[in-house]
Amino acid sequence: MSIRTNRLIPATGMTLLLITGIAFGAEPWPAEVTGHVAMKPGEHPRLLFRKSDLPALRERAKTSDGQAILKRLRQQLNGGDGESMPRQYNPVVGKASKDGTGDFYKSASDGAYTFSHAAGYGLLYQLTGDRKYADLGRQCMVKALEGVRDRDNRYAFKHPYGALRAGPSLGWTALGYDLCYDGWDEQFQRRMTDALFNYAGDSGKRKFDLEYLVKGKRHFPASNHWGMQVGGGAMALLAVMGDAGTDPAKTEKLLKESSRAMVRNLTEGFGDGGYFAEGDGTGSMASHIIFLTALQAWKNAAGRDFINPRPNVQWAALKWILQTVPRKGNMAGGFVGRGGYPHNIWAREGISGGSYCAIGYGAVTSEQVPAILWFYKKHLYEMDQKNGTPWDTVSPYPHHSVIAFVNTPFGIQPRNPADCMPRNVRDSKHGFYAFRNRWKDENDIVITQLTKRSPARFRHGPDKTMTIQHHGKREQWGSIPAKATVWRPGNDGSAIIGDGSTSIAIDFSGASGVDGMIVITGPGAPSTGTVIEAGGRKFAFKFLTSAAAPKPTVSGGSIVVGKQTVGFKDGAITLSQFAE
Repeated sequence: MSIRTNRLIPATGMTLLLITGIAFGAEPWPAEVTGHVAMKPGEHPRLLFRKSDLPALRERAKTSDGQAILKRLRQQLNGGDGESMPRQYNPVVGKASKDGTGDFYKSASDGAYTFSHAAGYGLLYQLTGDRKYADLGRQCMVKALEGVRDRDNRYAFKHPYGALRAGPSLGWTALGYDLCYDGWDEQFQRRMTDALFNYAGDSGKRKFDLEYLVKGKRHFPASNHWGMQVGGGAMALLAVMGDAGTDPAKTEKLLKESSRAMVRNLTEGFGDGGYFAEGDGTGSMASHIIFLTALQAWKNAAGRDFINPRPNVQWAALKWILQTVPRKGNMAGGFVGRGGYPHNIWAREGISGGSYCAIGYGAVTSEQVPAILWFYKKHLYEMDQKNGTPWDTVSPYPHHSVIAFVNTPFGIQPRNPADCMPRNVRDSKHGFYAFRNRWKDENDIVITQLTKRSPARFRHGPDKTMTIQHHGKREQWGSIPAKATVWRPGNDGSAIIGDGSTSIAIDFSGASGVDGMIVITGPGAPSTGTVIEAGGRKFAFKFLTSAAAPKPTVSGGSIVVGKQTVGFKDGAITLSQFAE
């Protein structure tokens, strides 16, 4: 591993040492954002968008879709028109609360105070220029400083329940600071800058300052706690860097630490296929609660791109699109979850499993954005419109509406994911594989397997067999070798995988006459399915179809199935109809 650094001299006069790249492969990571304009002294907003983006966002606010999101935002703010302070407050004040949402969360309605209310009012201020919204954001900040807790007892600016709750509490408060800053007087600006830069969260057992969270001193990247810490710390640091009252030397040091922490979470917690060490429900906490948005803030505020140089970030967002086959509106039921906290998967109503699509737009490449939009429009749009929670704003948290308003690509055409994102993936760190034949209906095929045991806190795996979702059912059959050395992904979701002894072919070409076909040969081949011998080898076949299975025939040393010919060469299965 090598590290390149360069010195940027922003208009603030402060010299910042930023890591431009940790070279794990050919390109440095993060990459420099082409054409990024350094911030001016005290420039805000900066995290989700810049001043130069405001004209377009104000035009967006005039559209029917923009207005629908803002209507939902106002409902989240005070239960109605968003013109006043929240109508409900958590009665638990000032002390760290046990791990559990508590009675208030269960009874609270839209309009109950949260850690992102200031951000919600801040967006209204940015769009209208009316300082009354910045003042409402200011009042929310004062509530936070006074120890008023989020609607979820675990989150609070002053006394969060542990470092994992401190990170989002600090980070989403920082978004409110960023959006309201220009609408405050200088004295209150300095007060809040100091509160963020010299943060002093206290759970009663531990104290969490900004450096503590930026570095992720509690736990480690393979814990779901870690991404929440470093993501929240990064949001706060990027929000205040260069503002009056901050220390340039400390900022320079922490920016370097934050860049390292981002990469560590993406390489030690997540892998290059988006799989997380503790599993899927825990992984949504490590990515979607605040970490992915912090990476978006790194691009806007500091000109550093963690998203494009490597696939790790992209797959943390796209995994939900690749692996989910919704059935009658049931999203979670169409996803094969592994590891801890399965209740978070596609939960949507809270922050642990909320806004997968709205957050995901900001965590993928521009070519992949239309795929998420297509998936949302097909499976969630109608339901959300009917429920008055448009464009992925189901949760009661205002920041989800802020993100949806900023990120949702209203002006583009949705594209079937098969046209703009891969249909298969291998996570080389965790040994996770996923394959999909298409995005069409409940008969889509998705095959997944975790081939390694996760040593994380929520230990799980390896899966004994592949899990196969196809034609409205779920089956177990065959197994991918744990130490596969052959990996040939096809562009239609097919793949050839093997370890030199056992070889597997997943065929989605349709040449066999059915939607999907799996072939396995070698010591790992199952005895079930259709077993055929050719060329002195036994091949086990499984046909994925709702119709009658085809009948393979032997032709010399090969096997013919429809228009597909299955052979064996150089330690691996071959398919005559295979497009890489």
